[in-house]
Amino acid sequence: MSWMTKLLRCIRCHGDLTLRDNKSLICLNCNQEYKIVNDIPVMLPSRELESAEEVRIFNELVERYDKWFFSEKGAVLFRNEVKAIKYALEGINVRKSVEIGVGTGMFAKALNIEYGIDPAWKPLLLARQRGIKVVQGVAENLPFKSTLFDAAFLIVTICFLREPLKALLEIRRILKRGGYLIIGFIDRNSPWGRFYLRKKERKHPFYKVAKFYSVEEIEEILKDLDFRIHKLVSTLFRSPLQTPTYEEPVNGLVPQAGFKIIVARKT
Repeated sequence: MSWMTKLLRCIRCHGDLTLRDNKSLICLNCNQEYKIVNDIPVMLPSRELESAEEVRIFNELVERYDKWFFSEKGAVLFRNEVKAIKYALEGINVRKSVEIGVGTGMFAKALNIEYGIDPAWKPLLLARQRGIKVVQGVAENLPFKSTLFDAAFLIVTICFLREPLKALLEIRRILKRGGYLIIGFIDRNSPWGRFYLRKKERKHPFYKVAKFYSVEEIEEILKDLDFRIHKLVSTLFRSPLQTPTYEEPVNGLVPQAGFKIIVARKT
């Protein structure tokens, strides 16, 4: 568990932490205690966050969510998305990385991401089983020390963030100088985006609380936060109503592509 004291800091005062009997982390500055349950540090700013709809639904429907990755359709889409992210990372030396909104750890495992954080407890248990070192916490108040990571991943997570600007500022803080932020998302202006917007209107349990973004909106936010856009990759070219097939990702913007990956660099 030595990684916890090396990487984590108090979310109240930003002080260093020490391990107590492998059961909790104690802040050396303010004495705040953070429990460790099933090898997972619990570092939520408030336990009330677990009852928030966007968190609660992933706890309640964790099995349904995780099974999608192994379904006939989901397995193909997941493979295409992973392939596109790997393509976007070509030529980038990513050593220490973290996934913000790690969920059940499927993307983290496929992309060899060592660390993950999520506010939903039950998905974290599956991510830990898949070998990811995970923390229960939120993107808007990350418990990681500054300038730690070579890369941070937001994969289908930005649409569930309560305060995306605050979260992106926190991600910028934990990245090393020249570090990379990789955002994978459903483009709102694509056929896939319109498909999910209809699901949102029909109160689909996972998407009714989601906010979908266009490529232009995300690029504008990143530029305002002094990230430099390094690469844009597109995939999922078939309609969401068609049977998915394995696809090759394309470098650059393909408007009808449903899934886009933006790689941005901390300047």
